[in-house]
Amino acid sequence: MSAMGIELSEASAAAVEKAGPAVLRVEARRRGPSSGLAWSADGVIVAAHHNVEWDEDIAIGLADGSTAQANVVGRDPTTDVAVLRAPVSGLAVPDWRKDGVKAGHFVLALTRPGRTVRASLGVVHALGEEWRTAAGGRVDRYLQTDVGVQPAFSGGLLVDLSGQALGMNNAGLMRGTSLALPPATLRRVVEALLAHGQVRRGFIGIGTIPVRLPASMAKATGQDGGLLVTSVQDDSGAGRAGLLLGDVLLSAGGRVLSSPGDLLPLVEEDRIGQAVSVRVLRAGETRDVAVTIGAREARGGRG
Repeated sequence: MSAMGIELSEASAAAVEKAGPAVLRVEARRRGPSSGLAWSADGVIVAAHHNVEWDEDIAIGLADGSTAQANVVGRDPTTDVAVLRAPVSGLAVPDWRKDGVKAGHFVLALTRPGRTVRASLGVVHALGEEWRTAAGGRVDRYLQTDVGVQPAFSGGLLVDLSGQALGMNNAGLMRGTSLALPPATLRRVVEALLAHGQVRRGFIGIGTIPVRLPASMAKATGQDGGLLVTSVQDDSGAGRAGLLLGDVLLSAGGRVLSSPGDLLPLVEEDRIGQAVSVRVLRAGETRDVAVTIGAREARGGRG
């Protein structure tokens, strides 16, 4: 083995030794254990929601070989995060890397399907900006690796060769793709689940479908389409603002609307209680309507 290879090997082993104790075994599904990670020393544990099939009496395998029982505190299916709590103290927590990750950096995916930690070496395949999951959850940064999906992959820890944590591994949000939920996303979701048991999300109270505008209306409004309102809930921000069936939403908060997903940024938790200006096309005329974002508690079962 070359000197470079020996150096890489030693760095990998040291990273596993440093970060491995923070990776836990989670026995919460019928088809075998999955992984989780210690979020705080006093027993808060984060795992992948889709691997946690029951809420109570979950066996947690700790780094020293002992086990503890944990219960689910809350879930967010949209980001595939579940938070558990076990009556333990002194858990080793990850040393989170703040920045500087680049495509091409070597990484290690750590899992604990049994008593010991397993490690797989790969590289960061792609980095991106904020994105939305298929269920509408907001992920602060796109981080994809070429690490193969091993047993108990989701819920494990992705680390660099210094042992600093880059995110929580996930193979459920985008099938066939090894992703890592970044610490900013985990922190936001975990704090919400610890505080409320679920992630609060905003609520406008309408159903919409995309629609193309007639040529005359497209010329007058400066856009080719919008969102046709197909339903309005009376006791909602949209209902109280006077939105009607058949209205076409052109923009919201200054952002042009072309698909229902364009409304998602308006229903984040930090927008609840705020009024947003919505431009509406009604009977050939445009008008601006102030819609106050309400609160709807996320409902999530097992996945």
